[in-house]
Amino acid sequence: MLSEGTPDKQQLEGHLVEILHRISGADPAVITPDARLMEDIGIDSLGFYEILIEADTHFGIRIQEEQLLQFKTVGDIQSHLESLNIEVISSRTA
Repeated sequence: MLSEGTPDKQQLEGHLVEILHRISGADPAVITPDARLMEDIGIDSLGFYEILIEADTHFGIRIQEEQLLQFKTVGDIQSHLESLNIEVISSRTA
């Protein structure tokens, strides 16, 4: 059972798509769980560091650099985030 602060899978995917779109400029429609980070979305080495920063900012987690470099698809990142039972920290202020 999910606690109130834990995003469901759809919310998590939405946040991840938003982050990857902002970093890469790729069309959100192509940012699917099967999309490859470098080949399909165009995430470069700098983009991987931006993902680390965004994960810390939005989810309050630190992904180890070595771990991040092992992720090949959007789904790899999403599965990792889901396994941590993270809470989304909203970057929007009222």
